[in-house]
Amino acid sequence: MRLRTYILVLYNNPCTGRLSNDLRPLDDLINIGDKLLTFDDNVAFSQTAQDVDTLTTRLNAGPLSNMQFFLADITNANRAGNMFPVAWDFLLNKDQLSPVD
Repeated sequence: MRLRTYILVLYNNPCTGRLSNDLRPLDDLINIGDKLLTFDDNVAFSQTAQDVDTLTTRLNAGPLSNMQFFLADITNANRAGNMFPVAWDFLLNKDQLSPVD
């Protein structure tokens, strides 16, 4: 199965403070073989075979049920910017196949 790359952005409500504690439960939403990179307290990249509808349903039912978020499939999107090398390393591995293929 082909891995898709998603970007997840959480709305940072100033009343709730930092979101890093809210990102930790995202590990429970990924399947074996999936990857998750979180940074900047409200942004995460995920590489998974799950479709966007499945991820949205799982996020709404799980740790983000009371939060606003944006989820987008960026698997084939052009990328540019000035990010940490670890983020680029994560994104450049987007075309890997899962071990079940």
